[in-house]
Amino acid sequence: MKNFAIFALATTAFVSGAASAQAPAQAPATAAAPTGAAVTTGATVYDTSGGVVGTVESTDGTTAIVNTGTVKAGIPLTSLGQGAQGPVLAMTKAQLEAAAGQQQAQATAEFKSKLVPGATVYGTGGTQLGTIKSVDASGVTLTTADGDAVLPVTGFGPGPQGILLGMTAEQLKAAMSAAAPAASAGAATDAAATDQAAATTEATTTTTTTKSKRKPR
Repeated sequence: MKNFAIFALATTAFVSGAASAQAPAQAPATAAAPTGAAVTTGATVYDTSGGVVGTVESTDGTTAIVNTGTVKAGIPLTSLGQGAQGPVLAMTKAQLEAAAGQQQAQATAEFKSKLVPGATVYGTGGTQLGTIKSVDASGVTLTTADGDAVLPVTGFGPGPQGILLGMTAEQLKAAMSAAAPAASAGAATDAAATDQAAATTEATTTTTTTKSKRKPR
């Protein structure tokens, strides 16, 4: 069975893909005047003291994604009041970031508990990539049709079908193919080192045996 460790080759693709699969944290919020303020993309959200909380990155008519510059949090429109400057949230920027961070940490811990042997993993194109063989400190070993690939845990995230790896099937196959020469070179180096060690041991043994056969004068 081929085993490819492809951390260096594809970590960036994994991380970006997993990040895009994760929804913004839904931070709890109670507005000073929960009137369901009219919110538009690009609007600045303020706290009740007039401090800037963040900017509305998008809205679907029910929830506004507020970007504080550090986190993105989903805020129900009913939790936003209307102030003189614009939408008002009854949380400061620091409070919103703390709440969103705590929720994200809980979500991450819950997701990692699903990374278990036998779990099915899908790619960003929706194709089934393989199943998890093992999970340890070195990463996640994924069994695919082309062999086993050792991948960083940070490359996985929640997806619509379950566990998502931030790569398409084609990208994963290409990364594994690129890692193959390095793996072969490493194996060849190990074999050469073993042969050299064996030769050195044999030479030492021969020399010792020859000396032992010499009669003292």
